[in-house]
Amino acid sequence: MAATSSSENEIRSWLKFALKDENLKDISVKIQGNSEKGDGYMGDIVFVSAEGITDNQASKKYDLVLKCSKKSKAFRETSPVKEAFFNEIFMYQEVFPYFIQYQKEKGIAAPFNSVPKCYGFFTRENMEVIVLENLKSGGYELWPKKQPLSRKHIDLVVTEYGKYHATSLALQHQRPTEFHKFVDSISDIMEIFAKTSDIQNLFATPIDESYDLLKDDLDDSILVRWKEFKTQIKSIFEDLVKESAGIRVILHGDCWNNNFMFLHRPGEDKIPLKVAFLDWQVFRYASPIVDLSYFLFACISKDDLENLDDILVTYHTSFVNQLIQLGIENPDMLYPLNQFLNEWNDCCKYGILMAPLIMKIVSTDKDEVLDVVQVAESGKDFTHSFLNETKDKENYKRRIRPIVEYAARHNLI
Repeated sequence: MAATSSSENEIRSWLKFALKDENLKDISVKIQGNSEKGDGYMGDIVFVSAEGITDNQASKKYDLVLKCSKKSKAFRETSPVKEAFFNEIFMYQEVFPYFIQYQKEKGIAAPFNSVPKCYGFFTRENMEVIVLENLKSGGYELWPKKQPLSRKHIDLVVTEYGKYHATSLALQHQRPTEFHKFVDSISDIMEIFAKTSDIQNLFATPIDESYDLLKDDLDDSILVRWKEFKTQIKSIFEDLVKESAGIRVILHGDCWNNNFMFLHRPGEDKIPLKVAFLDWQVFRYASPIVDLSYFLFACISKDDLENLDDILVTYHTSFVNQLIQLGIENPDMLYPLNQFLNEWNDCCKYGILMAPLIMKIVSTDKDEVLDVVQVAESGKDFTHSFLNETKDKENYKRRIRPIVEYAARHNLI
């Protein structure tokens, strides 16, 4: 979207609706910038400053992020854009407020509220807009996508995931009727993709590509197992939604580097103080290990992968502590460590499957990113947007190799 006066007029009409609870008059809008190519697949980001007059005639200013769905008819017909945006609207309008109020009622001192403020939304036929606070204006920043997170960042994120997942599980036990209303309203975007797109090729191609990159680096016995891992794609996706898969919670769902923003301690040491979780369009109801394994294998360094057991304990400790604070009796019995670790071995294959695709995405430079709308309008499957060759093969290889080695060493492939 270009920063033209007509664009600003259109945005002003959106904000009059989305900010209706702010009771503003005479809203003015200035476009500050747009997302870069590759930052969003279902939609685009517009950074906006807005100002309005309150009922008491005071001026109120806002730094906003507008998530705008793509308008292409071809793209919308071949991808679940509307469902994804309505999923995220539902999370911000219904699920998060309930989760936060529930924790408040339980007296949680440090609740999970690691999401940006949502001011509202605007929808019409073939158009969805979500209006969020601009975390950058508060000092939050993205981590460089090509680099793995530091251990302090990893520990902070898994601690927050522990609190979030435990809150979901506690609600299932203490308020099952309300909880399952949320679950029944979920559109499982990954399931829709599996039915409408070539998911097999989407995940098999990066496995083949990383196999070729690693041919001179790893033992043939590992490489053969890695190549054959693609035969498990269908079963991995099917197993995620089985009731026999163990504990299930409402997930985040999209856990790679670009979907976290961090507030750091002033200084050059980049010590993270807070994290915000972004992009809730593909949230679903499944094992918490879906989130955890996706995040870890997408963001962890080679050195920290060697200490993964300690990181898993950090997550589980946070999970159990949150259950205790929420008044769950015998939380160690509800999700004991040995059960969690067993489920990790069963379910973490999802994160391993995501890893070669994510490592390819994070190694792709902006000038290489394919336009998903152009792909759709050319008549190709949405998944073709991710199948272009990556120039930075060294980073791709450096990031994927320790994950393949870990998976082989632990008999996960």
